Order: sequence, then C-alpha cells, then structure tokens
Amino acid sequence: MESQHDQASTSTEASTPTPEQLRALTHPIRLRLLGILRINGSATATDLARMTELNTGSTSYHLRILAKYGFIERDSELSSGRKLFWKAKQLYTTVEDPSPDSDDIENKLDAAGAFMQVAATETTRQILQAASDWRTMDTAWQKATTMSDYAMMLTPHEADDIAKEVQGILLNAMQQHPLIHHDTKRSQGSKKTEGSTTDPQRKAVEMQFHLFPIAQGLLR
Repeated sequence: MESQHDQASTSTEASTPTPEQLRALTHPIRLRLLGILRINGSATATDLARMTELNTGSTSYHLRILAKYGFIERDSELSSGRKLFWKAKQLYTTVEDPSPDSDDIENKLDAAGAFMQVAATETTRQILQAASDWRTMDTAWQKATTMSDYAMMLTPHEADDIAKEVQGILLNAMQQHPLIHHDTKRSQGSKKTEGSTTDPQRKAVEMQFHLFPIAQGLLR
C-alpha cells in the first residue's frame, strides 16, 4: 500500500515503517497532515490548522508525533525563531507484506490492518470531496476526472503482477511530473519551484489505485 506525494520537499523517496511507526500514523488527522505536507511542501502548525479547520494546539501535537516517528522533520531553511516549519521526509509510504513465517507476524498484520482502515477512510473523504467539486470544475477537468472500477477474475499472483505494473506506471509519472508547490518564501515573490509553469490548467492531481478481492457477499 502506498501514499504518494511531493518529491521536491522530501529527503527520500519511500518509507517502510516498522509496526510501531505505522501505529503512530494510524490516525486520520496525522495521515491528513502528512499528505498535505507531501503535496504542498513545508508549513507551520498554524498553516495546517487553517487548512484543516483544526486548532493550532491539535496540529502541533500531531506534528510532534509525526516527527518523533520519522515521517516529518523541521525545515531549517524556512524556520526562524519560534516560527517552526515542518516538511515531509519521504515521497510516499509503503506497507510491508509480511510472510507467514516472518518474525512478529501478528504484530505486523495488526498494525498494517489498522493503517489500511484509516487510509481507506481518508481516501473515501478525498473521493467524496472530488465528487462534490466536480459540478463546478471547468469542462476540461470534468472530462479528465474519472472514478472507475474494473472487475476481473485473477489469481493472487496475477493480481500482484497487475498491481506492480500499474504502480510502476504511476511512480514513473510522478517522477516526470513532480508536484508543484510554493513554500512561504516563494509565495512572497521570489523564484518558483523548478519545473513550475504558468499554465492555469495545471493542477495537483491525485490518482488513487486500489486492488482487492470482492467480498463474497457481493457476488451472490
């Protein structure tokens, strides 16, 4: 399972958390804050409180937890005095697929399962927001927006092969089209992020990919 985003503001491309780290991320607010930092780049607790309609005390607390477990870090270039900016440390998060004979298998499965449920909730929130916004999008983005599902009969190995192929395409696209964000200094009139464009049609886009066996109850 992967949660992608901003290459320009991250130190490394991917993170594969330990069960303890994954449990720290298994919180809807933390997952959302991390996603915002990966998309928009560095921000303060106050910035994030405004974006999420939370109070600064709440965002500050969750940011400290994310930092403690290695998902974000202080942006030393932007931070000044008591004004602390945070940035994501990785482009996306991967969850280990533990083999049945691996050490601490139950702990790993519990942590991964809990994370997947929170990630599914956040994904659903984003999909519902996009569906709500669709009516007011311009025609080009209405046409480009898609919410599709593709059902087929596969073995586990076939499903894994297809998932890896699609994920490879998407990761390659992320490399070719890194997210464009404007940090605090740039928003005050200095130079833009490398690769940015003045094209008003260019937007940050999220493509979500899911693959799972259909519940047997739905097949009857």
